[in-house]
Amino acid sequence: MKGYLYTAVAAVCLSALSAAVSCGREGGLTLGDETDSLSYVVGMNIAYNIMEMDSTLRADVICAAIGDALAGKEMITAEQAKTYFLAYMNYGAYERVRSYEERYLSDLEQSDRDIVRTRSGLTYKVEELGDMNLTASSDRDTVAIRYRVETLDGELVYSSYERGDTLRAPVHRLIEGLGEGVQLVGQGGKLTMWLPSALGYGAVGNEELGVKPNQMLRYEVEVVEVKRRR
Repeated sequence: MKGYLYTAVAAVCLSALSAAVSCGREGGLTLGDETDSLSYVVGMNIAYNIMEMDSTLRADVICAAIGDALAGKEMITAEQAKTYFLAYMNYGAYERVRSYEERYLSDLEQSDRDIVRTRSGLTYKVEELGDMNLTASSDRDTVAIRYRVETLDGELVYSSYERGDTLRAPVHRLIEGLGEGVQLVGQGGKLTMWLPSALGYGAVGNEELGVKPNQMLRYEVEVVEVKRRR
């Protein structure tokens, strides 16, 4: 059981314990030998993982738990810890992601009157309407699109412009948010979209593209061509 917990936490946890918190250490620390250096590196890795996992975790409590575990004086059992951790990573993580996305998209909508949110949560801004007499009105219609995808902090995920290609696919073959968005403008139209993770790659993410689980994405899309299904 302890092995399970160690594996689960080690895979996700990191130690926000570096500069801000010293785990009870007073004064400066000197790395006297190779073991000290390795120990410090392990602490850094734990810290980075914790900050990525949840920046609200309390480093002083984490430090106390490490000390208790090493001394064999844990305040909760390994079985209780496993139950709590799994609940946190499943339901708790889902709720935190939804809450963050809701705040972000709500602020975005209020910042620009041209930004619109649909009932599904898709948030978009029309840059060019295109030919509204030629729109994809069915999920069986085929669209040809060029697009750029990036994370909210501006990191490029994919760009068909840079690759010099065009995606052609029936609307129903696109990820949910993209499929909804391309039906909002006509042929020649352009729009910017913010896709909540539930309308993108969800809790699984996309390892090939480098999309993390529960990651919201920003799309710039140009609808080059629409072919309606006869």
